Amino acid sequence: MSEVKNKKKKSSIIQVSIGVLAVILAILIIIMMGIVSDIQGTARIVNYTGLVRGETQRLIKLELSTQQENEMIHDIRTFIDGLRNGNDELNLVRLNDVDFQNKMRELDDKFSDLYKKIYLVRFKGARNTDIIPESEEFFVICDEATGLAEKYSQKKATSLSLLEKYITADIVVLMLLIGYELIKAIQYAAMNRLLQRKVYLDDATGLPNKNKCEELLSETEPDADTGVCSFDLNNLRRINDSRGHEAGDAYIRRFAICLRASMPAEQFVGRAGGDEFLAVTHGLDREQMTQCLEKVRRDMREESKVYPDTPLSYAAGFALASDFPGSTMRELFNCADKNMYINKNHVKREEAAAEKHQGYQLLKLLNQHGSNFSDCLYCDARMDTYRAIRSSENFFLASDGAYSGAVEQIIEEQVEKSSQADIREGLQISELQKKMHTKKDVLEYEYNIGKQGAYNRFTLIPVDWDEDKKLHHFLLAFETIRKTSEGQTGAKEQLQLYYEQLKQSILENDSYVDALLELSDVIYTVNLTKDALERRVVLNGKEQKSRELFMDYPLPCSYRDYCWEYEKKSPRKQLPVTA
Repeated sequence: MSEVKNKKKKSSIIQVSIGVLAVILAILIIIMMGIVSDIQGTARIVNYTGLVRGETQRLIKLELSTQQENEMIHDIRTFIDGLRNGNDELNLVRLNDVDFQNKMRELDDKFSDLYKKIYLVRFKGARNTDIIPESEEFFVICDEATGLAEKYSQKKATSLSLLEKYITADIVVLMLLIGYELIKAIQYAAMNRLLQRKVYLDDATGLPNKNKCEELLSETEPDADTGVCSFDLNNLRRINDSRGHEAGDAYIRRFAICLRASMPAEQFVGRAGGDEFLAVTHGLDREQMTQCLEKVRRDMREESKVYPDTPLSYAAGFALASDFPGSTMRELFNCADKNMYINKNHVKREEAAAEKHQGYQLLKLLNQHGSNFSDCLYCDARMDTYRAIRSSENFFLASDGAYSGAVEQIIEEQVEKSSQADIREGLQISELQKKMHTKKDVLEYEYNIGKQGAYNRFTLIPVDWDEDKKLHHFLLAFETIRKTSEGQTGAKEQLQLYYEQLKQSILENDSYVDALLELSDVIYTVNLTKDALERRVVLNGKEQKSRELFMDYPLPCSYRDYCWEYEKKSPRKQLPVTA
């Protein structure tokens, strides 16, 4: 605050100084003009003083030759009077110099004496007068008067020279101060332009910012050919949460650059705030607007090919002033925004369907490994992200996020201290890329081995690799393994586990039959009316696991007898679930 006050005080002092110097300069120039005028007047005085001398010499010669020149005498008197008192007709000024004026008085008196001598010459002749010595004295006085006028002129010239130095110094200082103020004004103008740009420019994207968008939307009477487009990015929160806000900012910049490049250059494109963008068009009808937005969509798809892990996903809606006569820009924007949300629902539904289909395919890959995985993550090694494609009610991870963050949470919350270092190292992306090169490179990590009646296991299943043959996507599945002797579970716990898995399977498969098949190892067909177990079917890929369930018992047989014999033979084993 004090610095601002000092700057204002300094500026005020400089401005006052400029004003004072300007006044001084004006005064000095006026004085200089007076001195120049005096010097010019002095020059005429010097000339007329010499003219008085010359005319007097001529007069004396003419009078000595008996030619009477009264008119010349009158002219000489006029000249002398003009030299003493000034004369407008002769353009003579009065020289304000005491010595010169005293000398001119003496010259005037001497000419009066000389005039008397001239009349004596006319009546008595030249030999009877001393007109020659008298005229010589007069000429000497004329020379002295001329010298005094020249001296006065030289003094004025010296004053003028000194005054010119003062004026030059004043001008130099004045120009320096004006130059300083000019440079400061240019700097202020540049700062104002920069501030104006900042007021209306979004630094992150280079587009006009919310202030400019709000200014456009405040117009009350848009042209009839005006159109307003509303754009809203999808998946920004997911990117921010899983990869950080820098990745989210990069996602926004990519969209802004592509949108600006795709829209016609003469149309306005700005960032309305956050992940919302605005376009204002002129001269586009409905068909042209639709074609324009289709081009934007195509360009976005092309741009996203370079970033397959974070493709640009957005919703767009527009409204035309021709469809809403009398509407303000704000009302047009609200209509465009409603259409954008309609489009967003379609886009989200398509993305959800695509994600669900992908999840279904991934779960089919997961089920090929023949384990009842309670939870499973689909992980991106390149992007360090994950999303849950199977999760039980008690699953402790969020539905999506950063894989590295999930690893730390898994280690801290699920793994006993003694195994944390080894499993942490094994789950690192760099370690997985070293070990997973083919579909067969499935990794398993067992933990919580000392847990009463059960232990846990991670299974890592590779999905695909990128163009550099580095692991790109993989599955991380969770499984609880029951120990065969001390880990026998009760019927209630078995039933809860079975129905939890059945519920997940139904949600994943959208089919009750497919869900039953997925959970089953062996299928028995039973006729309960006749108490007959007719046959059993072992599903493909589960022969080895189901072998311990088999009992050498001829079929068909009594279902009740089969169960009795099965319990008798394997009292600790789970009874088969029938269908």
